[in-house]
Amino acid sequence: MYHVVFLVTRRPDMTAEAFADYWIGTHTPFTAVVPGLRAYRCYPAIGPQVGTPAYDGVAVLSFDDEAAYHAGVASAEFAAAIADSPNFQDTAATTSFFAAEHVVV
Repeated sequence: MYHVVFLVTRRPDMTAEAFADYWIGTHTPFTAVVPGLRAYRCYPAIGPQVGTPAYDGVAVLSFDDEAAYHAGVASAEFAAAIADSPNFQDTAATTSFFAAEHVVV
């Protein structure tokens, strides 16, 4: 599998609750239909935090391989998800990276 991990930062004018509600309730349907997407996991931060976390959540998108990823991100569906991102994210502070998965347990 080929994974892209997004470290998501909420818009500064949103509460953590509003951010999570929008992300999970409104935004995820845009991303869930990206062609070739095999898994989509979202992890909004919950509860009291120690200090100030650098990010407000993590999203992991999984594809069969790098070619499937490139096809997916070139799609109209992915473009729609990206277009919706500013509605809940600080897109300048959100970042991503590609990752290998190692399941330990």
